[in-house]
Amino acid sequence: MSHTITALFDDRSDADAGLDRLIAAGFDAGDIHVHDKTSDGFDQAGYSSQAKPGLWARIKNAFLPDEDRHVYEEGVRRGGHLLTADVADDRVADAVAALEGAKTVDIGARTEQWRQDGWAYAPGSSGDIVTPNEEDVLVYGVRSSDYDRAGVRSYVTDRPVEETLRLRQDRLDRLAAGQEPTEDRTTQA
Repeated sequence: MSHTITALFDDRSDADAGLDRLIAAGFDAGDIHVHDKTSDGFDQAGYSSQAKPGLWARIKNAFLPDEDRHVYEEGVRRGGHLLTADVADDRVADAVAALEGAKTVDIGARTEQWRQDGWAYAPGSSGDIVTPNEEDVLVYGVRSSDYDRAGVRSYVTDRPVEETLRLRQDRLDRLAAGQEPTEDRTTQA
């Protein structure tokens, strides 16, 4: 398993400084991204869903809960910059520590401010309540409270398992129609 670290910034320069902090801490620049209104897939008018991932289609392992995705989208919609980083389990604390001094937005306080101003998280329009099975909850998009800070959140994510299998090949000689099998015939396996 791995983690996706998220942090929202008000200014691009602060987001870039956060990216630089992660690189200085030894994280691969290819695993760190800053997203804003100009990012591919960002939908200024609506919110993403599992069927229409929008901005999140470009973010590796972004199996975040819908409400959290919508909060980050609202932050970007209002001019913020979302930093995401894919990190290994054993480096989560390092990533969170690297971002601790950065000028991240306290996402909980900001969400509360938006709600007081009239913004509301709008779950799927179907009104259906979906209860994921236990395995999905344990693997995909679970926020890891061990590493959450006011401005930085960590989500447990999973990468697909890759395995090389060596398959056995069997050869079977088929008898012609009407031919009787004999005792002395052999089959190779």
